Amino acid sequence: MGPSPKSETYRSEWIATMSSSITLSAATRQNLLSLQDTASLLSTTQNRLSTGKKVNSALDDPTSFFTSQSLTSRSSDLSALLNGISNGVQTIQAANQGITSIQKLVDSAKSTANQALSDKSAVSSGKAATAATVSGSVSFQGLAGTPDGTQDFSSLGKDGSLDISLDGGVTKTTVRLDAATLKGSVADLTKVTADQVASAINSQIASSPALKGKVSASVGADGRLNLSTTNTGAAQKLTVSGATSATYDLGFGKPATAPTAAKAVASTASGAVTLSATAGAFLTVGDGVNSTDISLTSASLKADGTALGTGPSATDLADAINVQLTAAGSSLKAVANGGTKIEFDSTDLGSGAAVSVNVRAAPSGSTQTDTGFGTTTGAGTTVLTAGAAGSAVTGLSATGSDATDGSAKAVINGNVSLTSATDLSGTKVASFTLQLGTGPAKTIKLDSTTGAAAATTSKTEILAAINKQIAADTGLAGNVTASLDANDKLVINTTTAGAGQKLTIQAAQGATAGNNVDVGFGLQTSGVAGQGPATALTSSGKDSTGSTNSTRASLAKQFNELLNQITQQAKDSSYNGVNLLYRNSADENENTLKVTFNENGSSSLNIKGVKLDADGLGLTAVTGGFQSDDEITKTLSAITTATSQLRGQASTFGSNLSVVQNRQDFSKNLINILDTGSSNLTSADLNEEAANSQALSTRNSLAISALSLANQAQQGILQLLR
Repeated sequence: MGPSPKSETYRSEWIATMSSSITLSAATRQNLLSLQDTASLLSTTQNRLSTGKKVNSALDDPTSFFTSQSLTSRSSDLSALLNGISNGVQTIQAANQGITSIQKLVDSAKSTANQALSDKSAVSSGKAATAATVSGSVSFQGLAGTPDGTQDFSSLGKDGSLDISLDGGVTKTTVRLDAATLKGSVADLTKVTADQVASAINSQIASSPALKGKVSASVGADGRLNLSTTNTGAAQKLTVSGATSATYDLGFGKPATAPTAAKAVASTASGAVTLSATAGAFLTVGDGVNSTDISLTSASLKADGTALGTGPSATDLADAINVQLTAAGSSLKAVANGGTKIEFDSTDLGSGAAVSVNVRAAPSGSTQTDTGFGTTTGAGTTVLTAGAAGSAVTGLSATGSDATDGSAKAVINGNVSLTSATDLSGTKVASFTLQLGTGPAKTIKLDSTTGAAAATTSKTEILAAINKQIAADTGLAGNVTASLDANDKLVINTTTAGAGQKLTIQAAQGATAGNNVDVGFGLQTSGVAGQGPATALTSSGKDSTGSTNSTRASLAKQFNELLNQITQQAKDSSYNGVNLLYRNSADENENTLKVTFNENGSSSLNIKGVKLDADGLGLTAVTGGFQSDDEITKTLSAITTATSQLRGQASTFGSNLSVVQNRQDFSKNLINILDTGSSNLTSADLNEEAANSQALSTRNSLAISALSLANQAQQGILQLLR
């Protein structure tokens, strides 16, 4: 029979009472506390040994912990900057190496020029006649400011038009270079090359009566646009300048005061309108070349594909108009002037820019709504602002030179002074035939149609008529020209010198002596008894009495190739995408390197890049083949200047490198100081902690032994109770 529930309950209560009343002796309690302290210290020591730090959190030592964190953060910031500083050092060193290599190429070019100067074999006693040639101030690729050296001509506002003059700037012919003239010959108007621009210039020259056969464009070996007269000699003049509508400088300048667009602004507010499917505004807008019909109803779409709705704002109306203008290929753009009135702007600039706005009749079944341009069919009510030309550009000019090498053109001089007016009225005729070499004879017609007033035909009108007919003849155009000498006598000459050039002129007025007029080349039929028809006049050119120095010509080619290598060397002197020796544009910010020295950016160094290609050094390709000492001397002078420029820039980069390297060393040392300071605040002395661990282990063993001894007295009492 087991114990009763009552006896079990009593037993449990007795045990609980005995447990809660257990007491430790003073010796036992003291040894227990000592053991606990030792265990705690041992745990701390072991933690320091495992982490290597005496301060692991703010609870250990707030001051040391946060100071250490601050020092470590600054060290990390400087370490991050150290990579940038190191890149700066390498970039400068790459540029310095580039300068060294370029200087070697310049020295080679100098040696080549000196070699040409010292070679006197077969040097011509003079030089051939030269054309008037104008070269752009900088290569097209350099002016473009793009990595691939192309220019963006995708809109009318991106304009590189040129004015060309053959009379010292008195009269000018504009060659337009923009989207309108280039789109037919260039596939991608955003990437137009120098060759494509030269081709476009020549195409317009060929269709210009004032320029056809007289001037041509090309691209030099150094990438510059060149324009030259077809004829040679001191009488040739050429001036090329940026047109007043130009926004691009192709090497011949552009207006200092930029040209402006034309605009047409609605006379009244445009947004206070109500549209529907049948009520809207119906306009025709033009840019001077193309006209576009605009329809604005509630269903008209905006750029985001949504409809205008019944109460659009002026901004919404402009948005919908631009959708239709773009679809039609118009160059006009619409904006909301002041947010209230529709404004049409031309993308073309200058005095040739145009904008027109007309109200057209509403379609059948629709009504006209006023969007600020009125509702009456015809010219809209607008405030027009004409496009304004930019300021005049001086441009570049050149004059040809006569031959001094004994060569000559074929020249026939008239023997009649045309100072007084010539009477070509009625049936009077002064015609003659002109033949070049063995080609067909061309009749140059001079009669009552030559001048504005036939009875008083001026020398200028006669000269213009002759040159016009020469230019219209395929065989003569560009090969023969007419002019007046100091005594106002006609001069007909070939444009090229040499023994192969021959001219023949024969009077061809007609058989009626009374109608014949002599302008300097004789009469076909004379009224003087015994005087027969005039003899044909002939003239042949002469070859040079000197010869071309082939050695110099070969050295000139070598020199030009060295210039190309100088440009390539400059382009290749980059490091990590930064090139201190080359940039595509004139903006020095394009290749300026900023090296930051401290964590807040207050300490830095801007290392300005330069342009040390052939253009930047002022070295231009040789065009005369080194045939004259003057050309070589000028080239050597340019090389001397380039050498000084290279040495000066090398010195500048050397100074920059010294500064950056000094800051690099300083940053490295400062980072080490910061890391050491941070470590001193938080790192534990492992030797000390190891000794502490050993001592605490011994103390722990002693404490356990002491606790065991303190418990022996109680164990003796327990033995007695047994």
